[in-house]
Amino acid sequence: MIIEREQIEELFRDAELKCYAIPHFNHSDFWDMSAIAEAAQESDTPIFIACLPKVIEAIGIEKLGAVAQVTMKQSRTPIIYHLDHCHSVELCLKAIDNGYNSVMIDAADLPLEKNIKEVKTVVDYAHEQNVHVEAEIGKIKSAGDEGYTSETAFAGLEDAKKLIEATGVDALAISIGSEHGFYKHAPKLDYELLEKIHAYVNIPLVLHGGSGIPEADVRKAINGGIRKVNVGTHIRYTYIKSIGDAIQNMGPATHTADIMASAKKDVKEILKDWIRICANK
Repeated sequence: MIIEREQIEELFRDAELKCYAIPHFNHSDFWDMSAIAEAAQESDTPIFIACLPKVIEAIGIEKLGAVAQVTMKQSRTPIIYHLDHCHSVELCLKAIDNGYNSVMIDAADLPLEKNIKEVKTVVDYAHEQNVHVEAEIGKIKSAGDEGYTSETAFAGLEDAKKLIEATGVDALAISIGSEHGFYKHAPKLDYELLEKIHAYVNIPLVLHGGSGIPEADVRKAINGGIRKVNVGTHIRYTYIKSIGDAIQNMGPATHTADIMASAKKDVKEILKDWIRICANK
């Protein structure tokens, strides 16, 4: 089934009502895209399958969009194909034209008014085609960021509300202390700020940087108002390591399909564990 913005909003309303989060998994190629889709069906849960602009550069947006369309049509459970952390308005619009039913325009590094302008441009175009849009407020740290402190990166209440009201965006990634990539220290999430933002705005809140956050902390964030949890590094690490292990165990003469079947099995175990955590039961 291919779902549109109104149906995605309905999924988020259900998540809000029942206090769970929709899992969001980043993929790198078509093999791990398939693993994510299979995990969604086997777990009977809605899922965001997402790609970064880097994946588009490597594979091509037309190919990704076409395969995603087939994947969504064949799925018995709702799958949302999402462009993650895109800093280009032009690429967001191109993704919409190529079958993505959700995009993230990430202009959080810009001054608030410029962030609002870019988000509004994407939202106006996307909503005409029933496509869901996510934006970001505050700065979510990535590996290698310089000059970053969690105190200066946290999302501001007034900025968040101003962006939402000015753009009509559908979901908001907030900076509450999470980081992209594996953590070099125990993450410290600002749950008090999360609860304030949740009470202050009326759209779904997204937690980026799920890899490495302890389960108890993820659940606490969901209870505080997070309605989508993004996981990328954990999946990619498991995927690459599993391929390497399979080649070492079976030999490089083994057919690619057999190598990937082994890798997909390991990846699906990680995916299903995250699905369980996001279900918050």
